[in-house]
Formats: sequence, structure tokens, C-alpha cells
Amino acid sequence: MDVQPANSRLYFDYVKTTLYGLTTALALISTAEAKIVQELTEQLPQANSSSIKFVAQSASTSSFERKDPVFKEVGRGEMQWWWFSLYRARLLTLDGDYSSGEYPVMLDIEYYQDIPSARLVEATLDQWQHIGVSEQDQQQWLSAISAVWPDVTEGDSLSLKVISPDSSQFYFNGEPLAEPLPKGFSNDFLAIWLSEQTSRPELRKQLLGELACDC
Repeated sequence: MDVQPANSRLYFDYVKTTLYGLTTALALISTAEAKIVQELTEQLPQANSSSIKFVAQSASTSSFERKDPVFKEVGRGEMQWWWFSLYRARLLTLDGDYSSGEYPVMLDIEYYQDIPSARLVEATLDQWQHIGVSEQDQQQWLSAISAVWPDVTEGDSLSLKVISPDSSQFYFNGEPLAEPLPKGFSNDFLAIWLSEQTSRPELRKQLLGELACDC
């Protein structure tokens, strides 16, 4: 009779000790898990920061790649009419050297006088006739420029940016004008200044960098 109570106490002590051990182990496990979760949580802002930085850098790079190319001046010259300076013209390419048939290329004209668009169109037609542009092309090109050219005042700039023989567009004070121009237009327009048949051979040499201009 005395043995059973003793055995019972030993059994309950064993059970109690075992349960305590299990409880302690579970507590330790929970603490370890909590610590792991905390460490992971602390690492998340760093990961997010790195991700944000990477995305920002990628966006910046993408934005840079989309920027318009930087043009360098090949040459510049002034258009004189009697004792008037009508405009200053500049020829630009990506490397500052010009070769016929290589693109992109840009012709930029800054006006010194107020000139109505109708007068600009008329003067351009005169030059196309001078260098021998076909009648059919003259009419097509006239229609294109008449639709987009504005009146210019002193200080205004009108630029033609040529990406390829089939892709070109006018810009007025840096802003694009309407839609890109018809295929083949740019060659005949640039020829007004760059063709060997130009009516202004001195200006041609200045634009090509063969003759300096203090302008």
C-alpha cells in the first residue's frame, strides 16, 4: 500500500519534469522563430531600398537612352541680302563632321529679321528652281512647307532635323511642327545650301566648315 503512493509521486514528478522540459523547449523554439522573423523583417527595408535604387537607376538609364542625341556644329554662316543680314545658318551632326548621305544631320536657321511665312515659301521655291528640283517635287514640297511654316520674327529659329532620307521634321524654336515630312523632302531642302549648284557658294563653304564665319 505504501509503494503505490510513492510510485504515483514519482510518476507525477516525472510527468511534471517532462512537461516543464517540453514547455521550455517550445519557448526556446518560439523565441528562435521570433528572432528569425525579426531578422528577416529588419532585412526587408534594405532589400526594398536596393530594389528601389535598382529601379530608379534603370529608369534613369532608360530615360537617358531615350534623350535626343546631342548634335555638334560642323559650320555656320550668315545669309546677306545687300546690306541686310537675314539669318544665321548652322549645320550640325553627331560628331561635328559632315559627309553627304550620312545621318542624322540638322540645319538650324536663326532669323535676324521679321519675315512672313509666304515670303519664306516663295524664297525657297526660287532656290529649288535654281538648283533644278523637278516641277513635280517642287509642288509636293511647297504643299508640305506651306502647311507648317509660321511667320518668323527676329530671334526665332527654324530647324530641319533629318534622321534618314525618308524621315525628317521641322522644329520652330525647339518645338516640333506637325507631322514628319514626305520622303525625299530633306535632300532637296538641304541642297539649297549644300549642293554645288547653290546660289550661295560662300555660305555653303561656311556650313561645311571650310570657311570661318565670325557670326
